[in-house]
Amino acid sequence: MSGGVDSSVTAYLLKQQGMEVEGIFMRNWDLRDERNECPSERDWLDVQSVCHQLQIKCHEINLVKPYWNQVFAVALDEFAKGKTPNPDILCNSQIKFGVLLDEIKRRLKSRESCWFATGHYARLQPTADSMSPVNLLRGLDRHKDQSYYLAGVSSSRFHRVIFPLGELVKSRDIRRIAKSANLATAEKEESMGICFVGERRKFDRFLAEYLPSKSGDILDPHGRVIGRHRGIFSKTIGQNAKLSGMNCKWYVYAKDPLENCMYAAPGRNHPLLHSSRVVAGPVHWISGNCPDFGPDNQINVDAQVRYMQSPQAGIASIVDR
Repeated sequence: MSGGVDSSVTAYLLKQQGMEVEGIFMRNWDLRDERNECPSERDWLDVQSVCHQLQIKCHEINLVKPYWNQVFAVALDEFAKGKTPNPDILCNSQIKFGVLLDEIKRRLKSRESCWFATGHYARLQPTADSMSPVNLLRGLDRHKDQSYYLAGVSSSRFHRVIFPLGELVKSRDIRRIAKSANLATAEKEESMGICFVGERRKFDRFLAEYLPSKSGDILDPHGRVIGRHRGIFSKTIGQNAKLSGMNCKWYVYAKDPLENCMYAAPGRNHPLLHSSRVVAGPVHWISGNCPDFGPDNQINVDAQVRYMQSPQAGIASIVDR
């Protein structure tokens, strides 16, 4: 339970179904935010309030050290290289369905009938394949679908896992259920921050607390200097470069970490902002098995390169086996 309305409703629904429910809160971050407040402490209090309302036990598990080592430090290394990692994907694969799930199993090793439930908007479909017991499916609510964040989790880790919200629509169902149950988090605003770190109003400044801020040039497609950046990590490809004195918005289309510079182009539809080919890796197969690419080394796919993007039809091939 994160302290938000989604996990609160998840616990409520399970309790309503007659299940014996216990809440688990992960503490992954202890530092205070820009307002000298600790988001995790506020969330923990909300978890306790909801659990008290539902008359269920709640537990706090401190995972600050593994979160730092297996998620945040890895993400910082990628940001330093000019890339844009997604800490939430790492949080799910390494922490929530990794260290946390292992810790829960260790504590409850004598209770073989236990299941692990979360408030993700995703669905699991059982299969007859013993090596890959379930398929990961998108949540019914396409505006809140979180299968994207679960794509790094292996199928084997979904054994005895359920997503009670997978068939529900947040705008239609979740708030209504929370209000009808008078849950303490019914009116709580939705958090859009990093997984269990919280919201950061100035994300580049937040990163600057952990990475050396070396300013550099922003160049146009012809190599002319048109602005400055605060650090190679401060903007991601596709982001508004926020240049002053321009008659339209310019967007970052490339970064050169070695030269500590970025390149920007005018308008959202500039050709340099689009590509018909992308290279991705390392590749993670949720089932654990690589599909058959056939003699032409191609398979048809639906590709999604960021959260909430509509899937794009494409062709995938392996360029380096």
